[in-house]
Amino acid sequence: MDILTLATTAYILSKPFLEKTGEGIARKVGEDIWNLIKMPFIEKGDENVERLAISNQETFTKDLEQQLQHDEEFALQLSELVSKSQNVLSGKFQQNINSHGEIGKQINIQTNSGSIQM
Repeated sequence: MDILTLATTAYILSKPFLEKTGEGIARKVGEDIWNLIKMPFIEKGDENVERLAISNQETFTKDLEQQLQHDEEFALQLSELVSKSQNVLSGKFQQNINSHGEIGKQINIQTNSGSIQM
């Protein structure tokens, strides 16, 4: 994942936490990412990281990109966390159903694009 995409995706995934509107998994994912991406700013002595991220997204994202370009380990950690978070939020889970007995109608939907008729 290139640096620009990584910075933008990380910011977008952490936004529900910043806005305190996220629920459940999205909130936890956002919190984990936010805790990681704010560390370089805190280490530089910036105490108003949240305010910058909320009030000036463009400046925050550019500063994050610069941090990612200069710190390969940080970029790798964030890339792994973003990839893991995207998988969690996409809901790519396996579901196994064992039926013992007569089943009239059964439907299991992960995603749907179109109409369903039974």
